[in-house]
Amino acid sequence: MKNHKSIIPYFIVLLLLLSNCKDNSKTEEKKISVKKKEKVTLPTASNNDVSVIKEDNIFVIDQKFTKEDAQKNIIGKPVEVDLSTTSGAMISAYSTYNDEYTIFYKTLENNSWSDWLELEENEHVDNPNRKVFSPKNLNPSVQKIQFKSSKITKSEVVFRIYTFEK
Repeated sequence: MKNHKSIIPYFIVLLLLLSNCKDNSKTEEKKISVKKKEKVTLPTASNNDVSVIKEDNIFVIDQKFTKEDAQKNIIGKPVEVDLSTTSGAMISAYSTYNDEYTIFYKTLENNSWSDWLELEENEHVDNPNRKVFSPKNLNPSVQKIQFKSSKITKSEVVFRIYTFEK
């Protein structure tokens, strides 16, 4: 157990996978008093709205892909996710829209945008109510993130960015 810090990312991936596998359709509804944080909606010129909630070590980004731009791209507005005070982060996503489509993301680091990277579908999750995407690591130098879809989606794609303490 000398090198316990090296297993922490694997433990977090396991937690992410388990949280995405949960089938909430069979749970009982309980009344809980929870103070909700208000969503900030950032409309884009192409009407691909995004809302962001930042709580503790998690960014929850709800992205709607509803309209193509003039170049037939379905791209959301860049979202600020300054990770400079962290030791890194991990991104995962899911959607209740189960049709065939591909999700991509790119990051702004050191004032330079990366190429588009695919957020691959997680083949190990069997949940008929959700399309789940595999987690990917993000560097602490990420300043912004932007998403695009290969086609218009009928429901939002929920991205979660889990940050790690420095």
